[in-house]
Amino acid sequence: MMYDKVLHAYEKLPLGWAGLIMGLILIALHAYALLKPEATKQALSKAAENDKAGKVLLTVDFIWLFLLLLDVSWNPLRMNLFDFNAFRGILIILCPIVWFILYGQKKNLLFPRALGFFLLLAAIVPLTAAFLKAPVTRLLIPIWWYPVLTVAMFWVGKPYLFRDWAAYYVTKPALYKYSNVFGLIYGVAVTACAILFWF
Repeated sequence: MMYDKVLHAYEKLPLGWAGLIMGLILIALHAYALLKPEATKQALSKAAENDKAGKVLLTVDFIWLFLLLLDVSWNPLRMNLFDFNAFRGILIILCPIVWFILYGQKKNLLFPRALGFFLLLAAIVPLTAAFLKAPVTRLLIPIWWYPVLTVAMFWVGKPYLFRDWAAYYVTKPALYKYSNVFGLIYGVAVTACAILFWF
């Protein structure tokens, strides 16, 4: 497969749409957290031990990863592995095997690992859309995602941190309120920039 003239699906995503979708998601999540604080706190408190949600998210992660690895012409998500292309076949074989092992075991704190992995996969979409684009306001996208990526890597390697941080977060009303207000404002800013400057 020749990649030098083939655009990955992420590279075809316009900055405007990437920013609009990201902004609306941020607005929806943080607005819900502010409007339904008790429900949100309860969900966060139980999330780390929610194996069913963890297995669903883990399945989504591995389907996504499998599509990134699958090198066929009809797959717009196939990616170039550059120096690691020789390992593509092995990785494709290992992908369902690792999923089966993780899915079949009774594994504590699966959800934080799966969530961290999901965020690592998801981040590349808006980051690719914003890469080397002209408007300086595009920096709103990496400024948000780089800290998220850092936290996501911790959750994959040390999932108990998600549990501990969530337990601390739900007991601090001021932190909960102002962090969600900030997230809501940030979402509005990203949405506004997408509509006004990025399309």
